[in-house]
Amino acid sequence: MKKITLLAMLMASFITTAQVILSEDFETATLGSGFTNGWTIDGSGWAVNNPSTGTPNYGGNTGIVDPAQGNCSNNYAVVDSDGIGNVSLNTSLVSPVMDLSGYSSGLLLKFNQWHRVYSSSVAYIEYSTDSGTNWSELFSYGDAVGASIYDISELEGYSAVQIRFRYTGFYEYWWGIDDISVEVGVLPEAPVAATTPNPQDEATVDLTNNADMNNDGSITAADQHYVFTWSPGVTGDAPTAYDYYFGSSSSALSLLGETSANDGFTLYGLSTGTTYFWQVVPKNAGGSAVAASCPIWSFTTSSNVLSFNDNQLNSIVVSPNPVKDVVTINNLSGLDSVEVFNQLGQLVLKSNADLLNDNRLDLSTLNPGMYMLKIKAENKSKTVKIIKE
Repeated sequence: MKKITLLAMLMASFITTAQVILSEDFETATLGSGFTNGWTIDGSGWAVNNPSTGTPNYGGNTGIVDPAQGNCSNNYAVVDSDGIGNVSLNTSLVSPVMDLSGYSSGLLLKFNQWHRVYSSSVAYIEYSTDSGTNWSELFSYGDAVGASIYDISELEGYSAVQIRFRYTGFYEYWWGIDDISVEVGVLPEAPVAATTPNPQDEATVDLTNNADMNNDGSITAADQHYVFTWSPGVTGDAPTAYDYYFGSSSSALSLLGETSANDGFTLYGLSTGTTYFWQVVPKNAGGSAVAASCPIWSFTTSSNVLSFNDNQLNSIVVSPNPVKDVVTINNLSGLDSVEVFNQLGQLVLKSNADLLNDNRLDLSTLNPGMYMLKIKAENKSKTVKIIKE
């Protein structure tokens, strides 16, 4: 969950009959020897890696190859900003030249990945139609994990196409990529409208003001925020992202951006005692849901603002973090439950107060990776990000 919108093209796999134009799984490369099959590096930092190296740290060594997370396999390409350290990176992994002049429909770019953001790294997918002389952007995004698919039909008809994966960041986490293919395939159907909004339509809600959302060094009314969630439609192909619209009336909605996650979009700067309107339009490589079919929901903010002083949630510390097996939730009375969600927003573990042992939660059954702990007490909640090693 992030404070700003981001694009991460996550997608459930679907069956197609495809003509493969380019395929790269990095298995012919060896650790420390560089890239093969015409792949090159523009800049520095990209390397061939696999779990035997024990890197990247903080769960990356196992999470990148975990089918439920990065879904890479054995050897993969990675730029490990955390491992490189105090260095500003602007570096690209560049494909060999492809002749796409004979293709006229349904070109797809597919790969598995984990782009894990610490603060502000950005992943770019870019292309050149003149053997690398000039580059243009196809897509850019923040956090992304798992199987990814993009429509690159705009590259059809060109005879000297290259695609590059460009990473920018300063002492961030990493971007691991594997199983890259360019192929002729069948695009999914555009998704249907989202359901089960939070806040519910016409609800009255309390804002939260417990964090410096705008990073100005203090917590003020400008930091009042709410976490919006929804569920994908039950029919049609899976959405990979959502356009998010917001406004003070149903006829004056503005596009705020995109988000890949339906488990949390945080908007700050909201006022109390005000009615707002919002809408999400799901989309995937096959297109967007019909905007007219996507409901516009409204909600009204109450005069209540949940602050640091509301209860003990403000002082919660979960330690150790990263953790191998057991975490401790410090000095919390009135605990109702702790829910653990993976990066796909799936509930993977839940424990109530009776099941905890001295506020200690056993995470040993979970795979290494990043998780969100939603701690509930006295009808309020706080979410904490934790790394399982």
